[in-house]
Amino acid sequence: MDSGTRIAVSAAPVTRLGQLVLAGEVVDDEPMMPSPLRVMEAYVLSVVLAGHGRYRHADGREEPVTPGAHTLVPPGRPHWYGTLRGRTWTEVFVVFTGPLFDALARAGVLAEAGPRYPRPAPSAAALRTILASTPRSVQAAEHQLVAFADWLLDVTGPEESEGPSPAVAAAVDRLADDLTGRLDMRSVACEVGLPYDTFRRRFAAEVGQSPLAFRNARRLQTAATLLRVTDMTTREIARTLGYTDEFHLSRRFRAYFGLPPSDYRRS
Repeated sequence: MDSGTRIAVSAAPVTRLGQLVLAGEVVDDEPMMPSPLRVMEAYVLSVVLAGHGRYRHADGREEPVTPGAHTLVPPGRPHWYGTLRGRTWTEVFVVFTGPLFDALARAGVLAEAGPRYPRPAPSAAALRTILASTPRSVQAAEHQLVAFADWLLDVTGPEESEGPSPAVAAAVDRLADDLTGRLDMRSVACEVGLPYDTFRRRFAAEVGQSPLAFRNARRLQTAATLLRVTDMTTREIARTLGYTDEFHLSRRFRAYFGLPPSDYRRS
């Protein structure tokens, strides 16, 4: 990818649930953030995928921001985050607002301001899929908001200090972010420096699922997102996610969600 800032969603339709104001990605570039502090009228999410920076609270406290950081800032909260001058990072960002997210905040679902390191990390590939484009209708915008809110629930998971070991965390990221084709689990074990049997046992113990079950669940969750927020056919989704055909995807989807893809899309 070339460096720079890319906008995927801009001024999505306003709905009864809220609005995605802006979403995109900074790719190997220096984020343009006003200094020393800024205040937004909307919620802000930053997911750093590569590079390092800092987060500054209103009281002057600073925290490091490293790859895997999910930083959520509520409306009206003075803050600053970014890299040192001349340094770059890769970041997915979302600016959003509305009663759906206010309700999640009141329920304590949305994290306090500042960086978090949930493990397993929510899928960056799934987030990019949800934020792929500005929806054309209010109904599509509401589906997009619900899918994004569902994705946000994973950000409130355990912090990295309570999560998997570095080898298993690397495997989680590998399995969650490459959903378009087959992955050989022995190759993944080799990539993270573990013997295959050790890898399987350690992954299941630390994540709660086998590596294959974890990957299959992420693929099916991504299929569900594509059904909600795109007009792709089941055949196109199956091809995108590496299933043999739409019938293979439909069987797996029904076993996981309890209904076929066509019914899920209409629900």
